[in-house]
Amino acid sequence: MISFLHTSPVHVATFDALLDELSPGMPRRHRVEEGWLEAARDHGMSTDLSEAITTAMRELADGGVGVCTCSTIGAVAEAAGTGNAPTIRIDRALIQAALSQGGRPLIAMCLESTKAPTLDLLHDVARAQGCDASPIVVMCQPAWRHFEAGDMDAYAGSIADTITTDLRSDSPDCIVLAQGSMAVAEPLLTDTGLSVLSSPRLGVLRALELLKAKA
Repeated sequence: MISFLHTSPVHVATFDALLDELSPGMPRRHRVEEGWLEAARDHGMSTDLSEAITTAMRELADGGVGVCTCSTIGAVAEAAGTGNAPTIRIDRALIQAALSQGGRPLIAMCLESTKAPTLDLLHDVARAQGCDASPIVVMCQPAWRHFEAGDMDAYAGSIADTITTDLRSDSPDCIVLAQGSMAVAEPLLTDTGLSVLSSPRLGVLRALELLKAKA
């Protein structure tokens, strides 16, 4: 079984569709904790929040693999795992894929609370892969109001507009959509001539690999 921890209900359908495509019939469950992202944004990673995330991820990983789809709380979620109950953050596979294309990725994100966890992960992966990383960070904050309003078309369009504007002055190796929800902008960036990477598919593939290794 693959069990997901989300901070928005919008992700449930996304990951159900990916599992149906990549591993039809795979048992799955979803837990949604919208307040945890808000708490992390407003107050940082408190002890109480960290403990709640850890407990949730260990429960979700019991009997399978636990997957956290939120970049902001991903580091704590990933650290909750044990040998028999692995937990992953979906953006680790994303960053690994990005650095395989070069050390100068354009990393786009909408939330300030995502910035430090994502860049910490980037440098952790770079050390592990023995490479240098000089990311171009592009903040797409204006897009987030569209996400909160449930207007995913406007959300995707705003993200794509911000990134394409930045590309007029920067030359990255690839484009990284750091937050899982940002994958909706991927089709709007295909004409940039760069690889566009997002985390949902890569994260699910990694979870399936882990589950197979446990069998």
